[in-house]
Amino acid sequence: MADLSVTFVGKKLRSPVGVASHALTNPGHDPQVLANHLKRYVDAGAAFVYTGFINPEPKHPKGLAPAYKFMSIRSREPFAMEGLIVATDAQRIMIRLEEGLALIDLLKKTLPADVPVIANIIGPGADSKGWAQHAKKMENAGADIIEMNVSCPLPAATAEAVGAYTKGELSEAAGCLLGDSPALLTPVVEAVVKAVKIPVGVKLTPETGFPRLVGIAESIKRCGARFISGINSPLTCCPPDIYNQGKAKWIGIENNVICAALGPWDRFLCYRNLATISMFVPGIELTAIGGLVEPEYVVETMMLGARICEFSSGLFWRGTKIIEDTIDFLHKYMARMGYKSVEDFIGLGIKHFRPIEEIDWRMEDFVSTVDDLKCIRCGACATSICEARTLKENPLRIEVNEDMCYGCGLCQSICPASAVSIIEKKHKVVGVSFLPSR
Repeated sequence: MADLSVTFVGKKLRSPVGVASHALTNPGHDPQVLANHLKRYVDAGAAFVYTGFINPEPKHPKGLAPAYKFMSIRSREPFAMEGLIVATDAQRIMIRLEEGLALIDLLKKTLPADVPVIANIIGPGADSKGWAQHAKKMENAGADIIEMNVSCPLPAATAEAVGAYTKGELSEAAGCLLGDSPALLTPVVEAVVKAVKIPVGVKLTPETGFPRLVGIAESIKRCGARFISGINSPLTCCPPDIYNQGKAKWIGIENNVICAALGPWDRFLCYRNLATISMFVPGIELTAIGGLVEPEYVVETMMLGARICEFSSGLFWRGTKIIEDTIDFLHKYMARMGYKSVEDFIGLGIKHFRPIEEIDWRMEDFVSTVDDLKCIRCGACATSICEARTLKENPLRIEVNEDMCYGCGLCQSICPASAVSIIEKKHKVVGVSFLPSR
């Protein structure tokens, strides 16, 4: 049987599959209830667990129970399910210090010794000394690893967030407002790394795009952090109800808010971060999170450089079964491919990245064909942006002009009947092998 074990920041894990930091809908913020919930993930096969994000405030304020509004975003076919959005208040769902320390203690007493507890912490704004003290308390409580949450989108949803950000005046729980501010972030990371002896990592916000994220990753590495996680949820808003005066569509509330996007649409932001950091900032370990809802996605992220993969979106959709299915898939996949260890494919995809100007597009080597028996004559492929395809009449059919076709694959990608194939065939192409006649 294939060896799923992997070494992450010096710790050997039974597999690369675990659970990301996420807030559980527990009204009482009871550490025992939270610990029991996280243990269920481990019982299902998770090789590591994260705490919810822990705030330095000693106790959770009374009367501030967690409040959520979830919404499924769906389109008509062929798009169907797109993802989830969730509205909530960061202050309501954060774990406070006393609850967090108790949770870590409970997890260390109940989980197997080879399952690390990763403390996800959100600190006091950009106060580097406060962050360092907060991290030290996690270490003293028994946390094996610390992940700095400078990525949570929710603090940016408050009324004063934009003004505070432009002035450099960050809230107590700054989240992505800190993660997208290199000048403020660097001393905070440096202070936390110096304060503790356990490995420290930083969770990036998707609000930082490419290539800016490369510079931030470089500064995080220089500060001594051992790993980078990415990504947290991107920011968005609920679509307005166009049949109800533009009000929001949330269950029970009509007002709209800046909220978080969860699900498959996050996956490609995660891939962007993994690939670009692997290429441009080698030497720092990576964890994958964001939009991972299928077992195959775990292998894809590892081929882009991730050493471990965290489920959050996948848990929303499929519960603990996503953990079980992924471990089962990895065993079967590795046997099929002949991989003896996960090390055999970590980073494999990065070897095949090239600058765009070095790509051989092979425009004369491929052409599209249509299976008339499958084609439903909808005309979608002929009425979008393609000049190579025409919807002909008498009889109604799709006709392909090979001189204009270079096998780009758009028609195959959008065909609702799977009637299009891209075949390898040498042919002349206008603008490549000959110029259009005048």
